[in-house]
Amino acid sequence: MKVLLIGNYLPDGQTSMQAFKRVLERELPRLGCELRVLTPAQHALRVSRASRLWKWLGYVDKFVLFRPALAAALRWADVVHICDHSNAMYVPWVQRKANLVTCHDVIAVEASLGMVEGWQVGWSGRLFQRLIARGLGKAELVACVSHLTQRALLALHIVDSHRITTVLNGLNDDFTPVAPDEAARLIARFGLSPQDRFLIHVGMDLPRKNRRTVVQAFIALQQRAAASGTPAVVQRLLFVGPSLEPSLAELVQQHGLADRIDTVKNVSHEELRALYASATALLFPSLQEGFGWPVIEAQACGCPVFTSDLAPMNEIGGPGAVYIDPKDPAAIAEAIERAAPRLPEMRRLGLENAAGYTAAQMASNYVAIYRRLVDARKDGR
Repeated sequence: MKVLLIGNYLPDGQTSMQAFKRVLERELPRLGCELRVLTPAQHALRVSRASRLWKWLGYVDKFVLFRPALAAALRWADVVHICDHSNAMYVPWVQRKANLVTCHDVIAVEASLGMVEGWQVGWSGRLFQRLIARGLGKAELVACVSHLTQRALLALHIVDSHRITTVLNGLNDDFTPVAPDEAARLIARFGLSPQDRFLIHVGMDLPRKNRRTVVQAFIALQQRAAASGTPAVVQRLLFVGPSLEPSLAELVQQHGLADRIDTVKNVSHEELRALYASATALLFPSLQEGFGWPVIEAQACGCPVFTSDLAPMNEIGGPGAVYIDPKDPAAIAEAIERAAPRLPEMRRLGLENAAGYTAAQMASNYVAIYRRLVDARKDGR
């Protein structure tokens, strides 16, 4: 079976979507698929990201110059898999072949409809999201990465229920525990040692990632320890991602914790594994996710997880995670203290849970869908 994967435009910097594509590139040939991968090439875009033309020249690459390359590749394929719903605008161009789109979340579509608090979408963004929604509505099948994403997509009435399914994500890289000596070597550049007790948060500086609550929960933990005269469960907090925005950095300064809270960028995969493996726990109080990869990544590396008692986090984290109210920092601090004696058990249960999210199983599920779509075309259905 000849599978054409359509990936993301590299200048857009969608690293998680690029990782998802790489998993399929690696796994599908092992399952007997002939594979070609096509992404819009960077031809027109020759200005810096700061330029007002950056977005528009990118649109030229994605909407104009990409079309001939896609038409040529389409002649070869049996099935076309658009790896990210943000490229669903290509669906009308590929409908003569069996096709499906993976939908990772509908957050941007919801924002364009005014459904996401604090996210303002301009006119061009609203138009772009309408094109994406229209493409999803025309796809032969939409595969959602979580049951929550499927429910949210159905609630928007974009896709008919008989043309939607769920294929749970698998781990997008080799996330496994790291030997203590190796972990110590890898985390040393972040000023950490194996003896440090620290919380980790992984994610961008977006309102829905809820970094403020992470900081407030850490402050509450230090205050509880000071009041009781006992050592804090964790003494440091590490953000893997951008620097703290100014008002949050000011809050840290006000509480005298600037020397205990750090942010790190440009973390390699091996370093991220070592951070997960060395951390006391991952705190991930996200308000909205399509899947929530850090939950599974952390568990696969033996890191206990405290995450939101919201879908999809409470659907994928299994019995090893502790589910918390993402809007109550004091309650989060209390939950972390209460769970401290159970951290070894949380590690064990988390490892067991993460073992169910393999890239091989995800790819196998997609191959079954490809065959079904191709066979349906042959049968004239």
